[in-house]
Amino acid sequence: SQDRASEKEVPKGVVPTLHKMYIHLGDLRRYARDYGGAESCYALSALLAPGNGNPYNQLAVVAQLRGDAQQQQKAGKQQTQQGSPQTAVALYWYARSLLATGGSFPTSRS
Repeated sequence: SQDRASEKEVPKGVVPTLHKMYIHLGDLRRYARDYGGAESCYALSALLAPGNGNPYNQLAVVAQLRGDAQQQQKAGKQQTQQGSPQTAVALYWYARSLLATGGSFPTSRS
């Protein structure tokens, strides 16, 4: 039974590496304007390190971009409606990022 326990142990450094990888993959998808794909990557990163605020911050950025895209579409249709549901979503993710217990992430200082 000890053999089974050792088989399930994850080598040190694998989870932080996967966490960062999903952040970077999410960034690449966001740059390609694949917001759904970016959100999926950031959500996987958050599952791996729920105490780290970085994935939640990135989810807020995506929500803002979605809101901006929606506003541009509405402006093209001559509708003048202020605000967006995505603004509330972005605020939630920013607040969640600030409440993370894992300390600041490297890019949060800039």
